[in-house]
Amino acid sequence: MTVTLKERFLRACGAANTSSQASIFQMILNLEAMLRDPQRHRGAGLRKPHPSSIWETRVGFSLRALFLLRHDEAIFVFLGTHDEVKRFLRGL
Repeated sequence: MTVTLKERFLRACGAANTSSQASIFQMILNLEAMLRDPQRHRGAGLRKPHPSSIWETRVGFSLRALFLLRHDEAIFVFLGTHDEVKRFLRGL
């Protein structure tokens, strides 16, 4: 699986603390396994909160990552808190 990180996602990653950055990296490494077997990775909070092709997953305790799935590519578009994610999805 190819992973693409959009500019907005990268900026949010850069602003995150070191612990959160490590969690983001680990989540990206585990993404393919989470998608293959979501029951085994229930703690990741993997879900599809929007009718489009956007997916959400938890990154640590307070952050959420939004990504699109297209063919064999995951495109990370947004990283933020639960409330920031809700506002982002409302704007779509």
